[in-house]
Amino acid sequence: MFKISKLFRFLCVSGLFAALTVAAAQAETIVASHYGFLFNTAPIAIAIERGEFAKRGLDITEVISSSGGGTTMRNQIASGAGYGVVGTAAALAAYREGHDIKIVSANVMSLADLFWVSMPGKGIKSIQDLIGKKVAYTRPRSTSETLAKMAIAAAGIPASDIELVSLGKIGAGLAALERGDVDAALILEPLWSARAGKYVVAFDLTNLPRMTQTVGVSTAEFMKENPDKLRAIIAARRAAVDYIYLEPENAAKLIAKAYGDKVSEEVAITAVKNMVAINYWGRGRFDMAALEAMLDGLRAQGSWEGPIDWNDVLDDSFLPADLQN
Repeated sequence: MFKISKLFRFLCVSGLFAALTVAAAQAETIVASHYGFLFNTAPIAIAIERGEFAKRGLDITEVISSSGGGTTMRNQIASGAGYGVVGTAAALAAYREGHDIKIVSANVMSLADLFWVSMPGKGIKSIQDLIGKKVAYTRPRSTSETLAKMAIAAAGIPASDIELVSLGKIGAGLAALERGDVDAALILEPLWSARAGKYVVAFDLTNLPRMTQTVGVSTAEFMKENPDKLRAIIAARRAAVDYIYLEPENAAKLIAKAYGDKVSEEVAITAVKNMVAINYWGRGRFDMAALEAMLDGLRAQGSWEGPIDWNDVLDDSFLPADLQN
C-alpha cells in the first residue's frame, strides 16, 4: 500500500484553505498492472511522491498491483477503483465480454521496451531459432501473450511451431529460463538494466507496427458519479509524465524511493533514461492508428471478430483539453 504524505498545516490563510481542501477529499484507489515493480505505471508513483494527486484534492491511499492481463481488469471491476492502468488487449477483451468500461487515456505508446531473452550460449539469436521450443509470457489476455503471438505470426511461423507458456509474473518467467524450463522469457525495464549482461536478446518487436501498449480505463458508474475525480486523476498522471521528460534523473530517484528495495536508484536512472529516449510514456492522447494496429493483431489471432465502434470504447472527454482529439 502506497500513501500520499499529509500536507503540512500552514498558519497563513492560503495554506489553511489548501489543507482543508485535501482533508475533505475522499480516499481513492487505483489499479495498475505491475505497479511497484515495472516502470509502465511509474507515473503513478511520481504523482504520489510529488503530491500531484493531493494538489487536485485527491487522497490516493492505495494502488492495487497485479501481474497483468485479465487479472488487472478483474481487480478493477471487483474493487470499484475509479481508474486502472491495463494492457490494451485486456481492456478490449473486457469490453467484448460486456463489461461497462471505457478507455479514457492512452498511457504507453511504444513496444520498444518489450523483448524476449534467452540464456547465453544457447544459439538463440532470432525468433526463428525458437521453433520447436518454449516461450514464456505472463497472463492470458496480457499484452505479452498478444504481442508474442503477433511477433510469431509476423515472422511467418505457424502458431503451433512455438509453445507459449503462461507463468504469471515476469520474474517467474526469467527464473524458468534460468532453470532451463523455457527457452525464452519476457523482460522489461528496469529488469533489463538491473541484469545487464546476464541474458541475450532472443527477439524483439521491431517487426510490428506502432501500437498503444497500455491504457487507462474507468467504469461507467465511476465516470457518471465522479467525473471531476477522474479528470483529476488523469491530469495528475499527465503532470507526472511531463516531469519525467523534463527531469528524468530526479524522476528516477522518486521512482526508486516509491518502489523501495525492488529497484536501486542507479538502475532506475539508467532505465528511465532508456525509456525517455524511446518516448515511452504517453500523456493520455489517443493515437487511433496505434489502437487500430493492436486491434488488427487481435483479429489475426482470432481474439476479435468484425469491426469496432471506437465511440463505444473510447472517451477522451476526461483528458485535459489540449489532449482531446
